[in-house]
Amino acid sequence: MWRVALLAASVSLAACATTPPPASRSGAYADYLIGRIANMSDDYDIAADRYFAALSRAPRDPALLNGAVVATLASGDLERARRAARMAPLADAPGYARLVRASEALASQRWASAALEGESIEGPAAEELLGRMLVIWARTGQGRVDEVIVDLAPLTQIRPYGGLFAYQQAMALDYAGRNEEALRAYQIANEGGLWLPNAIERHADLLARTGARDQALALLGADANRANPALATALARLEAGGAVADAPLTPARGAAIALYGMSAIFQQEHDPTSSLASLSLALMLDPAFDGARIAFAQQQNQLGHPALARAMLANVPADSPYAGSARTIEAWVLLDAGDNEAALTLAANNAASGDPRATRTLADMYRSLGRYGEAEPLYARLIELQPGDWRLYFARGAARERLGRWPEAEADFQEALRLSPDQPDVLNYLGYTWVDRGERLREGLALIERAVELRPLSGAIIDSLGWAHYRLGDYPRALDLLERAVELEPADPTLNDHLGDVYWRMGRRIEARFQWERALSFAPDDPDAIRAKLEAGLPDEPARRSATR
Repeated sequence: MWRVALLAASVSLAACATTPPPASRSGAYADYLIGRIANMSDDYDIAADRYFAALSRAPRDPALLNGAVVATLASGDLERARRAARMAPLADAPGYARLVRASEALASQRWASAALEGESIEGPAAEELLGRMLVIWARTGQGRVDEVIVDLAPLTQIRPYGGLFAYQQAMALDYAGRNEEALRAYQIANEGGLWLPNAIERHADLLARTGARDQALALLGADANRANPALATALARLEAGGAVADAPLTPARGAAIALYGMSAIFQQEHDPTSSLASLSLALMLDPAFDGARIAFAQQQNQLGHPALARAMLANVPADSPYAGSARTIEAWVLLDAGDNEAALTLAANNAASGDPRATRTLADMYRSLGRYGEAEPLYARLIELQPGDWRLYFARGAARERLGRWPEAEADFQEALRLSPDQPDVLNYLGYTWVDRGERLREGLALIERAVELRPLSGAIIDSLGWAHYRLGDYPRALDLLERAVELEPADPTLNDHLGDVYWRMGRRIEARFQWERALSFAPDDPDAIRAKLEAGLPDEPARRSATR
């Protein structure tokens, strides 16, 4: 039983250890401090530059070497990551330097070297677990699959991440040619709740190779899988009589899939550094892994690094299944950076290809910019092509509601719920709007309550329920819900505004003004309305409504 199994189960799996500062001259120390602060602030390219500047003065310092490797991996600079890893000593090398060296050894089929590097890692749980994944695939390359299955067994029981390790078992058996065992393991992994596109492709590939073509078609044809560009391309290959996978499974490709899955775990654990570093290591192992490039770009954009995101997207080849996704994400990167016209131009050019996903992106961008009149006809066109997609009815309904076309919007929301009854966003939007309009109050309240059941940690949905009780005059219940909503999403202007309103109605005027001031500081949609409340308070209390009328 691995020590790392306990580490993986720890709630602080992604925590990073503190490395001691360099004991060298002041210039190196200053660069180390700046680099460390930049790394902690997720400014990885700045951090990398500072660490390398410090290494020019203290080239053997372990803290600087580790910082340089981590920063360059997290910024996607694979060449400098390799250079820093090679500078580290063979013995007592920092963990991430060993991860880079193990990845390079695995990619070049030097199984013993990869295993030695991975097994030598001692430090934070994230580094040790990544190292174990590389060791697993080094052993698989050595033909030691029985050991691999035993070693992975405890990790498959860890929830909610056991599916990742179950897929590793399945792929190791697949690589070893133990097809019946591999198919059973793939099925167990598939039922584990983790969606891992590349592993699903390997599962479908083995089904097709063992004569279960119909099962492979059904697996790839599932709605969630068809929506993934790589799996959609694999399905098209199979339907045309070709192989599912466009390249054979190798230990390096298996390890790349493992690290891609680990990246998703680290992201859920709010550890962007380990998540991005895992994706870069995956690309070292499998340079054709464009799904990792897409995930890397999305994370960098979320961190506010559009240049790093676009640099990674530029490496997605034009003939890749992910080429369209790369162009779409680049358009969103531009929009998030405030370059609206460039984003819309790129999105419109993408949509001109006739790709429904590109058209959806253009419509969503128009809607996000408040240009509902331009978004609505695009959604209508998409509904003609995909009449069973509840998301399109929901999006068109939201656009129509903002355009003042409520009866049509209401019909769209109801159709979305008919197609998919338990969608919390649709339940919340329709229920909230009914209550806010003073219509169908009992039904609206029931819809919001159901949305809260489905998504109990959503501040926006809990706010809707609180606002419904506010509109019904039940201020104590509204207060409990609205305070909980603000605890969950403290920087949302609407939630703070609503909490201020209920404070005012309950006679807590100082707290009400404080919440309105907070709401105003978060760039609300209608700041003038909040300023008016700060100046004059709320008007006299309206007549209370009953949820039964």
